[in-house]
Amino acid sequence: MSNGNKKVDFQATADRLFGQFGLWLAHHRWLVLIAFIVVIGSAITFAALVRTDNSFDSYFNPSDPTYKNYTNYQYDFGSDEITYIVYKAPTKEHGPFDLGIMNKINQLTEELENEVPFVKEVTSLTNVEIMEAEDDFLNIQEMAIDFPEDQAELLQLKQLFLSKPIYVNGLISPDASHAAIIIEMSRTSSDPIEELRADPDAGDALGNLYPQASYNTIISILSRPEYQDIEFFLTGDVPMNTAYNVIITEESILLTGLSLLLIAVISVCFFRRSWIGFLAPLAIVLLGLITTIGFMGLAGYDMGIMFLVVPTMVTAIGVAQTVHLIAEHKHNRDLGHDQKTVIRNTLEHVGLPCLLAAVTTSIGFLGMSSSDLKAIADLSVYLGVGVFLTFLISMAVMILVMAFQSQTPSAKQNTSTQTDDEAGRFNALLQGIVSINRHHPIGVLVASAVILIVSLMGVSQLKIGFNFLTEFKPHTTLRSDSTYIESVMGGISGMVYIFDSGSSDGIKKHDFLQKVERLQTIADQHPLIEKSYSIVDILKDINQTFHNDDPAFYKLPESDNLIAQYLLMYEISGGSELEDYITGDYSRTVLELRVHSSESYNVKAMVNEFQQAIDNQLNATDKINKTGIGALWVQMGEYIASSQITGYSITFSIIALILCLVFGSIKVGVIAMIPNLLPILVVLGVMGWADLHLDYMRLLLATVAIGIAVDDTVHMMSRFRREFLRLGNYQAAMQASLLGVGRAIIITSVILTLSFSIFLVSDMAVLASFGVLLSITIFAALLADLFLMPVLLIKLKPFGPERTAEKAAG
Repeated sequence: MSNGNKKVDFQATADRLFGQFGLWLAHHRWLVLIAFIVVIGSAITFAALVRTDNSFDSYFNPSDPTYKNYTNYQYDFGSDEITYIVYKAPTKEHGPFDLGIMNKINQLTEELENEVPFVKEVTSLTNVEIMEAEDDFLNIQEMAIDFPEDQAELLQLKQLFLSKPIYVNGLISPDASHAAIIIEMSRTSSDPIEELRADPDAGDALGNLYPQASYNTIISILSRPEYQDIEFFLTGDVPMNTAYNVIITEESILLTGLSLLLIAVISVCFFRRSWIGFLAPLAIVLLGLITTIGFMGLAGYDMGIMFLVVPTMVTAIGVAQTVHLIAEHKHNRDLGHDQKTVIRNTLEHVGLPCLLAAVTTSIGFLGMSSSDLKAIADLSVYLGVGVFLTFLISMAVMILVMAFQSQTPSAKQNTSTQTDDEAGRFNALLQGIVSINRHHPIGVLVASAVILIVSLMGVSQLKIGFNFLTEFKPHTTLRSDSTYIESVMGGISGMVYIFDSGSSDGIKKHDFLQKVERLQTIADQHPLIEKSYSIVDILKDINQTFHNDDPAFYKLPESDNLIAQYLLMYEISGGSELEDYITGDYSRTVLELRVHSSESYNVKAMVNEFQQAIDNQLNATDKINKTGIGALWVQMGEYIASSQITGYSITFSIIALILCLVFGSIKVGVIAMIPNLLPILVVLGVMGWADLHLDYMRLLLATVAIGIAVDDTVHMMSRFRREFLRLGNYQAAMQASLLGVGRAIIITSVILTLSFSIFLVSDMAVLASFGVLLSITIFAALLADLFLMPVLLIKLKPFGPERTAEKAAG
């Protein structure tokens, strides 16, 4: 038996099995319906277990070295999550240093410290440490304890604050027009759920959990009438994580609602004469979403920012699958077949292509499961499983619909639907495509080659990078506030370097602190670094204090003994800021860098430059670890690059292998992949030319797009081969296959394109651009399936030599 016959036997057997399976399910429809209801009920139960989590814990595996460094840093120095509040008083002559305003800030500081859940410490100008030397004794005061009696005294304090480098661009802007309140938190978003409840008895509603509970209380306090003459701007971990949580919660509902509305509109447009065409897609999408979220609850997955793609993805893919089933079902009813024949023919003709489409789409997502980014790996699993569950649901729903459907109308009653204006327009369009492919095949190939070359040129300019701030659209409060704060106070991102002296009290050594100071000086000279903090700053401040606040003495004490004395006096005097920079045994200390919000590749370049300075300044025995949010960002950039290469290679290889096996030919499998490779290169090329960087969301483009785009390829290839075996002529097979499945392919592509365009309404700029780029990919894939693939099949003749229709039938 020839290889070609094997191909025919395999597909014929698979088609026949699908038909028989459909009839079996229809015969046991009541049992299937009961089982279906039980499964959906179970999914709803498990879906209730899913919680929202957008902490860094959701992006990294616990065993990740960079993340372990970060958690170790938090263990030694406490949570580094903060709310950074910058304020101004535009109606007051002296701004933040107006006496009335300062009184209000003093009151506000106390209210924030006493009322906000999970607060460790609140620092403002009114309670920050003010050091004074009295002989050999260090006196540490707070403005709140010895509050200025008049405006003149407060303005003297203003000059004192401006003379302290440790406070400028931290608690006060260089021109004193703005001041800040820093709220340090006792929790992190990755802590166990039982430690994040503001009210232990109030459950796990988002408003009762950190950071949402903390942020809501902060906003409530700032909104009180007594603070209406003060203008506040908020940034930091708590506002950012809260913004993510709000968007995840609200936009999941919004995007789902818009997706369902889109289905209804499309159903009315394309299936206006069929109640099945209207209701079936809605039911399938809803049930697909429920079972996907149910699987997440069962498997223990959380709902992070990546989940926002799920409702639209499931909607688009579910409807696309359903369109092929409805179109084939309608065609068989129009022919006047009885109920059993309708069911058997529908499943025989599109069952296998729908299965292959679901499998390849699932693989498209699952290909990213090896990603070192936990959020991407998790998404790839639950979305890949969700796609396949949606396929099973679409098959079950359509079989049940057909099984419970009333007596099929006669062919005569339905012939009018074949000649309506819509069908005529589609046929005219498809006949035009057939004509182009038949008369201008070289033109199609040349145009494809030109597009490929231009795309590759764009791909060569593609960069990997992301910026959490610009993920949000400019109008969002978090982005506008953060941008404003950076303009007046400097960088809002953090990078931390931990210096390990290797021994208890080791950081009290002058030589050791000199190394920290040298590196801090180098860091301060980098344009991306706005400010740095370390124990060196506190020691310099103490030294300056003991020398009548002479700026010339803002430098490290000159001996180990003096350093030890200063630290002891600071501790005895009640100073508390030191604990943010050292461990209890004085063996390790940190250098904190405030970095301007920038693309991750800029931060990476800064880190590499600073690492070179570290290598030049430190000995091989010196120990220093890089950590903090900035370090996690840099590592995410590395993972994006590796995930893109690995994930796409895995996905492309597995899908190609499946197609080769299913069609029984390497040649056919390779040809089927070409129309799916080109759209990927097109969208990556568009990104390169448009200077759109490959971030953690856009890295999904290639694997997601190939998984989705291959669906129509499978339907077209399957139909083309079936028609060629029937007709024995490639040109005739092209015309029959385009007229047979072309309409469904166009409709599904329109559905997918419009579905992904829904992302434009998101407040997440990264999600909106992802939707646009994915829509471009789907449109390019449609053109490739309608033009490039038929021409390749005609030119390369992968199904063997042409035969007459009689020989083919025999």
